Amino acid sequence: MSGRAAKAGLQVAGAAMVVLFGWMTYRYFDGRALLRHLAGLARHPADMAAAVFVYGASFWLRAWAWKQYVGKPIAFAVYWRGVLLSLLINHLVPVKMGDAARVAVLARQPGVSAAEAIESVAVMRLLDMAVLGGFAAAGVYVYMHRIPVLPLAVAVAVAGGMFVLVMFRRPLRLERLWRRWRTVLQGRRGLGIAAAVAASWLCEAVVIGVIAKAVGIPLSFGQAVWANSAAVSGQIAQVAPGGIGTYEAVMAFALTRLGAPWEKAYAAAVLTHAFKFLFSYAAGAMVLLLWRSDWQAVRSVRRKERERR
Repeated sequence: MSGRAAKAGLQVAGAAMVVLFGWMTYRYFDGRALLRHLAGLARHPADMAAAVFVYGASFWLRAWAWKQYVGKPIAFAVYWRGVLLSLLINHLVPVKMGDAARVAVLARQPGVSAAEAIESVAVMRLLDMAVLGGFAAAGVYVYMHRIPVLPLAVAVAVAGGMFVLVMFRRPLRLERLWRRWRTVLQGRRGLGIAAAVAASWLCEAVVIGVIAKAVGIPLSFGQAVWANSAAVSGQIAQVAPGGIGTYEAVMAFALTRLGAPWEKAYAAAVLTHAFKFLFSYAAGAMVLLLWRSDWQAVRSVRRKERERR
């Protein structure tokens, strides 16, 4: 399958999920119920504070893993800013272009070339996809009693496409990359990087766990991890800022497979995604307020996004 055909297929899938979300909204939206659920969350500020802290920790872990992979004497704040700016941009533009901000922030540091920045971001994204795909596939097998052949094939195809993009469209030599990957991803250092990436996605699952409980959907931690992994994996077909529509459709479907009624599954998905939007805007605004030089990275990504249209 060509790159254009794969992209078109993902766009069609994303559009279909947006349409499904529209139907779900027409069928299950209940403003009063959502307000009741919000009031219920407000009555448990400690739970919400814990969700904010642990969700923030998930991005701290990704930044730490990225720093370990790069392995250069660069302040941790650089990686932390790059990750949070990436999160903000992915919630502002209809396509996932946040990684361009990560590249821009890192490539401005002394001793880091554009090629090295691109490679590091691509590798971290591949690790993210591998962990998410593993969690999502395991959940499909455990909770739906099926082997997800098609999703796994799509994940492998996308990962392969990213690998080819990095190999042949950027000045990176395969032999040099192979030597670097063997050095970085073996032993304790590689284990620490992989563990941090996995832990970051486990932390992110806490958000749906807290909100689902308030909505009336008791989830085990494993169920929360699967629902989150499935919803985030569905963002590969993102066609709206932050994956509006695709996230809710996949999340609600996953929750109904766990026994939740559609009305509650819809409410939990909407509130969870709203939480993530608010966090991304607040965290991104904090970064841009404290490091105004990073506005340049945001503007460059916005310019690229306009050129894609």
